[in-house]
Amino acid sequence: MGHLWLIGCTTLLLTTIACDSAVAQSTSSGLKQQYDAAFQETMRKPADLDVLFRFASLATQIGDLEGAVSALERMLLVDSDLPRVRLELGVLYYRLGSYEAARTYLGSALQSPALPGDVRRKAEEYLARIEQRASLSSLSGEAFLGWRYQSNANLGPATSRVLLFGQPANLNQAGIGTADWGVVSSFQLRHRWDFGEQDNSALETQFAAYANRQFQLSAANVSLLDLTTGPRFQIAAERFENVSLRPFLTGGYVWVNDTPYYGSWGGGLEGGALLADGLRNDTVLVFRRQNNQDTSYLPANSQFRGTSLAANTVVQYEIAPALTLYAIANAQRFYADIAPWQSYGLLGVGGGFAFRFPDPLFGTGLPWTINFSASEQWWRYDQPDPAVDPGTMRLQDDTILTLLLAVPFDERTTFSLSVGRFVRGATVPNYAFENNSVMFGVNWRF
Repeated sequence: MGHLWLIGCTTLLLTTIACDSAVAQSTSSGLKQQYDAAFQETMRKPADLDVLFRFASLATQIGDLEGAVSALERMLLVDSDLPRVRLELGVLYYRLGSYEAARTYLGSALQSPALPGDVRRKAEEYLARIEQRASLSSLSGEAFLGWRYQSNANLGPATSRVLLFGQPANLNQAGIGTADWGVVSSFQLRHRWDFGEQDNSALETQFAAYANRQFQLSAANVSLLDLTTGPRFQIAAERFENVSLRPFLTGGYVWVNDTPYYGSWGGGLEGGALLADGLRNDTVLVFRRQNNQDTSYLPANSQFRGTSLAANTVVQYEIAPALTLYAIANAQRFYADIAPWQSYGLLGVGGGFAFRFPDPLFGTGLPWTINFSASEQWWRYDQPDPAVDPGTMRLQDDTILTLLLAVPFDERTTFSLSVGRFVRGATVPNYAFENNSVMFGVNWRF
């Protein structure tokens, strides 16, 4: 008997995992016809592993998880020593919410003496998910440590020629764009308190911290803390598998050169929806009040005190397990309290792709990822700045390009290398700059 099903097992696994959050609401007529034909074939050949596997794969794609489960269980009746099939059954039962059945199949897959490494890792991952769901409270997070070179670390203009009260002036040397290396670190902690319902509703809290330390330009040192918390609810569950809303409160603090820059508080609404099989949208609306106070280091800092309204939306489409495309749009409106020339509106668009490919060096079984993104954003300030050029309206446009390679060492540890370019054009030369950067580091998840 042929075992073509074994060759396709990875494809079925990726299809199963990619659909973890939802069942497709509609399928093409061609796929449905293939599904019907495969079902009839299982009636004629109930003990053929290739036939059963094909039906299970098609059943998973159209959302007939019970049918896929039935076919895979029949495969085990024919041959009980199939750890990959046991893994598939564990994942499918997990998606169906039958966590004890999922635990049984995943545990039996781990007991196989000749268990492939990728099957072991995935079974352990889903067992950990089950344990998290069994507990109302779950905690996860990640930490990053890296080194970054920037051709213009302080984001200063290329020359000393700037404007002051509308007249040419010379900027001191410290203000000109300067290259520098620095250390970059970040830390994120996520807590989830499950409400104990069957609709995945929970209280979600995220804490984030970031800090960079330049080797020479301490004025470019930035530190921040941010806390966001709010309940997530699934809505329209009777019509859609995965649509959620999350109102939230947020607060944070930012330091520049180890000097207080501003504290902030606010709130917003986050929404997520699976629009179609492989197509997802996430949108966030945020109101934030920031309190900038004058200090000896930043004597005019209060000019930037005000209120911002922001919206960000991301549409993501998984063409195949190896390739995901995404598009981004954002808008922001900032109202300064006492300096109307610091008030502005911003619009931005962007997009990119993530391409995953097999590990070519280390044999970990974990895919490497190349991620490319490009974005353009436009700023328009409400009034000219009288201290810079009272006769010129300040307009800016940003072009931001990033290319990243992510190399996982194991399920938790990933090395990343990224290169970027940031170009700002401006009607006022004081604000125009270019910055090229290279960053590498290690990310650890827990």
